[in-house]
Amino acid sequence: MTCSAASSHDEGPIPELHAGGACGSGRCARLGEDLGRAFVNEMGSPGLGTSGSGDVLAGVIAGLFAPGASADQSAVWAVHLHAQAGERLSRRMGRPNAIGFLARELPGEVPEVMARLAAQRRQGSG
Repeated sequence: MTCSAASSHDEGPIPELHAGGACGSGRCARLGEDLGRAFVNEMGSPGLGTSGSGDVLAGVIAGLFAPGASADQSAVWAVHLHAQAGERLSRRMGRPNAIGFLARELPGEVPEVMARLAAQRRQGSG
């Protein structure tokens, strides 16, 4: 995962957080928590700026949180999966920095990203 942990001093100001975390989408999403820890995601595609993309991100967070992941884990992984889905969709469209795709096209990419990450993990631990 290319989300990296960083202290609040290294990454500039982190939004004030009250109940767990805050996250954004796009090329440089940041997730922090009350303890001052931050995870920075520098992946994604300009196409993630499309209307409804944040709703897809919220759905991925909920989908990870529902079976028992913590709120922080859900948000960090969802930002990563969302970014990878955007990059994958852009590549599939034949334009690495594509804009103009629809938010409804993103959810179909998420299972493929998850499968690829699981396969990489199995290969790395085997």
